Amino acid sequence: MTLASWKAIEAEHTRLAARPLHLTAQRANLGEFVWQAPHLEADVAKQFIDEGVMSAMQAVAAERDLSARIKALFAGEIVNASENRPALHWALRGNGHGIPAADAMYHEATKAAAFALKAASGGLGFAVKTILHIGIGGSDLGPRLIWDALRSYGSTGAEIRFVANVDPEDFAEQTAGLEAKTTLVIVVSKSFKTPETASNAALAREWLVARLGEAEANNHLAAVSSAPDKAKAWGAAEDRIFPMDEAVGGRYSVWSSVGLSLQIALGADVWSRFLKGAAEMDLHFRDTPLAANTPARLAMMDVFLHSAAAIPSRTVLAYAHRLRKLPDFLQQLEMESNGKSADDLPGGRLAETAPIVWGSVGTLGQHSFHQLLHQGTRLSSIEFVAALSAGAGDKARGRALLANAFAQAEGLLAGRSAAAAEKELLGKGMDPAKAKTQSAHMHMPGDRPSTTILLDDLSPESVGALIALYEHRTFAAGVLWGINPFDQWGVELGKVLAEQLDKAIAGDDPGRRDPSTLRLVSKARGSF
Repeated sequence: MTLASWKAIEAEHTRLAARPLHLTAQRANLGEFVWQAPHLEADVAKQFIDEGVMSAMQAVAAERDLSARIKALFAGEIVNASENRPALHWALRGNGHGIPAADAMYHEATKAAAFALKAASGGLGFAVKTILHIGIGGSDLGPRLIWDALRSYGSTGAEIRFVANVDPEDFAEQTAGLEAKTTLVIVVSKSFKTPETASNAALAREWLVARLGEAEANNHLAAVSSAPDKAKAWGAAEDRIFPMDEAVGGRYSVWSSVGLSLQIALGADVWSRFLKGAAEMDLHFRDTPLAANTPARLAMMDVFLHSAAAIPSRTVLAYAHRLRKLPDFLQQLEMESNGKSADDLPGGRLAETAPIVWGSVGTLGQHSFHQLLHQGTRLSSIEFVAALSAGAGDKARGRALLANAFAQAEGLLAGRSAAAAEKELLGKGMDPAKAKTQSAHMHMPGDRPSTTILLDDLSPESVGALIALYEHRTFAAGVLWGINPFDQWGVELGKVLAEQLDKAIAGDDPGRRDPSTLRLVSKARGSF
């Protein structure tokens, strides 16, 4: 980076790298590295940071004018410069009154809520037992995560099945055993022409028509889209089409009508609690000074770890089955938002920005890729996500779940020396020569950094706060890197090229392309 304050960051990294992490983690001021926010805390005491690092990152935040950018976000000002838009996802949670665009969104949200209540109460003329939610990317990942996280709170009896993949096997699998007469199909697509979603929408209508007939099939359709004419042509009635605001990016949109399926299945009370938890995190991020602002401090830590320390990835480990889709959701949220190299200076380029985000359910990962985390040669910044209400009421199993999360974090930090392993093996009666040889394979270097995000519980409020935390952390990190976290030109390029190549495979002139792509097109033509 070309920031004047970045020289101090480089110096802090050099200083801290000379000291083993497990010594840094022996903090006399532990409380300063347990960061509080509504419904959760972030324990960063095992991370590769200290007071000096965070002080230097505060200077970076000052140079980037992060506080002013946060104020601009919450004032509804233009923060998506490349598309000349504000970012109003936070306003969907209730804190945007007085901003004209936000007030317009509230009006649309009221219409969606009324439809959700009508659908849940049988007002569509049939009992909605299943919602077939069709979308992809931000129109799928957020609703899918929240349904998994909160489905046990569902009060209407409806279940949601998700279809995202253009492969028709996905549609066939999700409709297996469904009764069309009790199924509501909701298509979520801003343009209504995303190829995967358009294909599945057509399949869904064909499926309904074959079972219910043309007229009744249309009664089982609803759409969330900014292209109402296309949604009408598909078969959705005008009063069942809900707009998607251009000021709300797809990966930030679960709070909007994109979450219509959730509103129906979870019920109005649970939905409002989910929004309330997020709104509380919004106020924390908006009103708390940077020195105590948890999303902002996490973003500062991220920029230090992944730019100054050049740690290439962050591994998200959800120690809660209900949060098993969290890594998938964060992959899009963070890598689509900040996976860029263009900074806010004309022609500027950044060397190290957003990390590769990956992960799984923690206890499953322990039996697969945790081996690499403990003994591999590639360093990752680990993030454990757990809840004090672990175990869904089963105290013994909940205790075991948290114990596993805490043990993994402790083991990554402390490691195990070859000498300690050898002593352990000798204590079990192993031959000394064999113990010496085997102990080398049992050595774990330790000094692997981790964060533990601990939720109070897995209530709708806590889950809402968690997702809002990650959204604000992503925005703040983008500001610190000098990135626009609200556009996605890399995604758009792929869509354009896919449309061209689909026509080429069908027989059109493929145009000038690289030899490998031309060969693949030629080979595929023989199959279609």
